[in-house]
Amino acid sequence: MMLVTGASGFLGRAVCAELLARGHSVAALMRTPRWQPPGTDAVVGDLTDTASIRAAVRSAAPDCVVHLAAEIGTQRDSRKIDEVNVRGVRRLVDACEAAGVNRLVFASTVVTGDANGALLTEETPLPVQTAYGRSKQEGERILRDSTLDGIVIRPGHIYGPGGWYAGEVITRLRQPGRFVVVGGGANFWDVVHVEDAANAFVDAAEKAQPGTCFHCADDHAVTQYEFVARTARELRVGAPRRTPVWLARLVTGSGPATTVVRSARTSNAKLKRELGWKPRYPTIETGIPAAVAAIGR
Repeated sequence: MMLVTGASGFLGRAVCAELLARGHSVAALMRTPRWQPPGTDAVVGDLTDTASIRAAVRSAAPDCVVHLAAEIGTQRDSRKIDEVNVRGVRRLVDACEAAGVNRLVFASTVVTGDANGALLTEETPLPVQTAYGRSKQEGERILRDSTLDGIVIRPGHIYGPGGWYAGEVITRLRQPGRFVVVGGGANFWDVVHVEDAANAFVDAAEKAQPGTCFHCADDHAVTQYEFVARTARELRVGAPRRTPVWLARLVTGSGPATTVVRSARTSNAKLKRELGWKPRYPTIETGIPAAVAAIGR
C-alpha cells in the first residue's frame, strides 16, 4: 500500500496513475474525500492538524508514503508556506514514526534560487533565495534528521497537461496580449514533463536506497523564452512578449518573480544511473506537443 499526499494535484494525479499502472494499491490523503484520483482509496487527513494526520497514517498503514502536498512557489504568504511545507512535513514525519511506517519519498525542488546558469548536481549546494526554496530545504533537513528511510526527489519546473503550464502559460498565450516573458528570457529553465516526474517518484518509491537524493529534469535545459515560444508555435499563436523584471516583482511578489528569472541547468545522470529512469519526453520537442495535444488546441 502506498499513501500519497497531494494526490489530487497536478503531479499527484500522475503519480497515482503510475502507481496503479504498476500494480500498487494507493491511498490518497484528502481533506475532502470526493476528489481522490480514480482507482485510489481516500484517507481523510490534514497536514495542518496533528491528530488527523496521525489518524490517517495509522489507518492507511502504508508500506511507503509519497509526500507531494505543498504550498507552491507562487504563494506570497510565507506563513502559509511555513505551515504546510515545514510544519506539515514535521507532522507527517512524526505520524509515520509513531505508526511504524519507515519509508517516505519527499518532493523537494531544485527551484530554490538563481544558480546563474550553473549545472546543478546532487552534490551542488543549491542557491536558496525564496521562502518556498527555504521551506523545501528545511523539509529535507527534517526528513534527514528523522528515523525514516527517506528519499528526496528534486524536480525542476514540472510541465504538462495541467497545473501552472495549462493555467498560466497556455491560458495567457491564447489571450490577445499573449504570455509575457519576464526579463530578456535568456535564463535557463530545467524542465521535466509531469509523466516523467511521476515515473521518477514511483521508481524511487520502489527501489531507491534510503538517504538518497535525486535531481529530476529532462535531458536539455532550455531558456525561458525558448520554452514559452515553443509552446506558442505548437498552439499556432503569436510569439510571447517580454516585461521588465521590476514590474513582475511588483505584480507577483519577489519570490515568484525570482522563480521565473532564475537560471539553472540540472543533471539527471544520477537518476538514470541508479534508478534506470528513462524519460518518455527527453526534451521539449516531444514534451510540449504531447502536453498541448492533451490539453487541446
